[in-house]
Amino acid sequence: MSLLQLPPETLIQIFDYVGSSYFRSDLSRLTVCKQWSKFAHTACFRDFYVTQKTLRRLLSSPYVESSLPLVKDSVETLDLDLKGFEDWDSIPLSRHDSRAVNVLNVSTWNGAHGRAVRAAWTTELNNDLLYLATIIKQSRKLRILRIQATSELHPLLRLLERRDYLFLSTIRAFLSASNLTSLELDLCGTRLIPHQSQEHGEGFHVCTSIAALLTTLRRLRLRMRSICADVLKPRQHSTNLRLNEMLINLSLSNESPLTTSAAHATCCSSSTGGFLQLKADIEKQAQVLVAQMAAPKIVRILTHALPSIEMRAFDVLTGRNVILSEGTEWDDDGEAIEDQVSDEESEISDLSLYDDG
Repeated sequence: MSLLQLPPETLIQIFDYVGSSYFRSDLSRLTVCKQWSKFAHTACFRDFYVTQKTLRRLLSSPYVESSLPLVKDSVETLDLDLKGFEDWDSIPLSRHDSRAVNVLNVSTWNGAHGRAVRAAWTTELNNDLLYLATIIKQSRKLRILRIQATSELHPLLRLLERRDYLFLSTIRAFLSASNLTSLELDLCGTRLIPHQSQEHGEGFHVCTSIAALLTTLRRLRLRMRSICADVLKPRQHSTNLRLNEMLINLSLSNESPLTTSAAHATCCSSSTGGFLQLKADIEKQAQVLVAQMAAPKIVRILTHALPSIEMRAFDVLTGRNVILSEGTEWDDDGEAIEDQVSDEESEISDLSLYDDG
């Protein structure tokens, strides 16, 4: 018996076992024959893990016109893993300039040549992501969206300013997808750059786009360089939200292995009071949100304390603070501590004012 003579349910299991990475590494593997293609495309794009490299390879593939509609029809989970200025030393400054750019010193990286490289890299990445978003947001099956954006791992990073690379409009495009039930945004590696003229106003920030999804989400995890309490304000009041898991991490302590300082997120709207006020506002709004959730399981606001950069979580459901061991998950049980505002937290709030150099 040949492979394709097996029952469909068996073939589905086989293709799922082979996994999507096998097909994404060489898209010609999707086109063995018509019957094979049906199972292969479903396996390839159901759980769609994308990096900047794989997205560029997909969009430059001769099979892109046939593959993207299949992504739309198959994808259930989209996982974007972005690393700041990945392969920045090989990108051409333009489509007509094939020269590889080798930026090995601070003066070159901070100079006109380095700025041109970063601009070209940033533009190409956001154009590719926006193209993907226009396809993805039409999907009827997409339920889980994860986006992780980390800082660049430039060998001279300690001597350089951190560079932002994601446009606000890019992230908002992905958040316009309907029917999402799980959203994870870990964007500590970049602030979201206003790219369109109307995005420079105070009312245009990603928090309102996230809040618009609260009526459909069941799971929400956030870590962003800029955030405010608006992220937890549903557009319509409800006492029956299906959201049962909500975690917001305000700590940026491990956003890059090359970063030795500890910082917290800052408020994305004009506000006084620094980090402690931001933390208090988000905790207060989280308590309001809990009252609108039908069956909350875990609702936490995470921070860290000096001098050991100790991770802490405020459990909104119990009103208690817990200490989390290093390397544990955000929803780990932790060890309960007394609720108090410490001098260490005040010190961290002062540090956060100088974070985004």
